[in-house]
Amino acid sequence: MTPRAFSAGLLILGGALAAWSAMRLDPGSLYLLSEVVVIMILAQMWNLLAGYAGQISLGHQLFVGLGGYALFLAANNTGVPIWIWLALAPVLAGALAIPLGMVVFHLKHAYFAVGMWVAAEIVAALVLKWSWTGGSAGLILRPGGESMTSNPERVIFFGLAFGLVALVVALRAFLASDTGLALLGMRDNPQAAEASGVNVRRMHLLVFVISAMGCAAAGAAYYVNALYISPSDAFQMNWLIAMMFVTVIGGLGTLTGPILGTVLFIAIREVMTNAGYSGGTYWIVIGALAVVVLLVAPRGLWPAIQDLTDYTKRKAFR
Repeated sequence: MTPRAFSAGLLILGGALAAWSAMRLDPGSLYLLSEVVVIMILAQMWNLLAGYAGQISLGHQLFVGLGGYALFLAANNTGVPIWIWLALAPVLAGALAIPLGMVVFHLKHAYFAVGMWVAAEIVAALVLKWSWTGGSAGLILRPGGESMTSNPERVIFFGLAFGLVALVVALRAFLASDTGLALLGMRDNPQAAEASGVNVRRMHLLVFVISAMGCAAAGAAYYVNALYISPSDAFQMNWLIAMMFVTVIGGLGTLTGPILGTVLFIAIREVMTNAGYSGGTYWIVIGALAVVVLLVAPRGLWPAIQDLTDYTKRKAFR
C-alpha cells in the first residue's frame, strides 16, 4: 500500500469512526472524549515545536486561552455563526503568533522557554484586568447575544476527532517532505542546516505559528463545549503541564507517543477521581510516574516499546 493510499484509508476510517461515535455515544462520554482529543491535539502541537524543531515552550497555554477568547468575543458580539468563528479563531491566534515569534526567537534555549511563559502570564493578566473580556468573572457563550439553544458536543466531538486524524496524517506527510527533513536536520544541528541553505529562523517561525494555530483550535473547541471561559482556566498552567507530560512520557519527537501519553494520563486521572482522590493527589502520582519513566526509558514509552519489539523480533529470528 502506498503512503497516499494509507493516508486516505486512515482519513476515511477516522471520519467514519468519529461520525459513529458522535451519533451513538451519550453527551457525558462525548464531553470526556472531546477533552481527551483536545489534549492529544495540544500535545501534538507542543511536540511539533519541541520534539521536531527543538524549541521548548513553557507558554503554549497562551494560545489555548487566545483561541477560546477570540471565539467567545467574536461570537458574542457579532451575528456571524459560531462555526465560522470556530474556524477563524486559530487563524487569528496564528496571526498574533507571528509578531510574538519574531520577538521571542531572539531568545535561545531556556531563555526562549521562560520568555514564552512570561508572555502567557502577561496576556492572562491583561485579560483578567479588561472589563470587555469579562475580567475575573469570565464570559458565557452567547452567540449574537442569545443563549445557546442546543448543546454542541456531538458536532464538536466529530470535528475534534476527525481533526486529530487529519492532523496526524498531515504531520506524517510534512515530516516525510523535504521541508520536514530540513526541520529534523535543523533540530539535530542548526549550524549545519543553515550552512546547507535552510533558513532556520523562518522554519522556526513556521512551526511556531502552526503549533499556535493548533493549540488555539483545540482551545476554542474545548470552551465551546464548556460554554464558559475565564482567565484563570483558559491560561492555566495545567494546560501546559498536560501537553508536556503526555509528550515526554509517551515519547518526544514521535507522533504516536503523545497519543499513548494522553491515554495513560486520562486513565490515571479518571481511575483516581472515581476512587475519591482529589486533583492534587493524582497530579502527585502523575509526576512520580513521569520521573520513573524518564529514569527507566528516557526517550519515552513508545520508543521503549519499539526497542523491545525490535529486540524480540531479532531474538526470534536467531
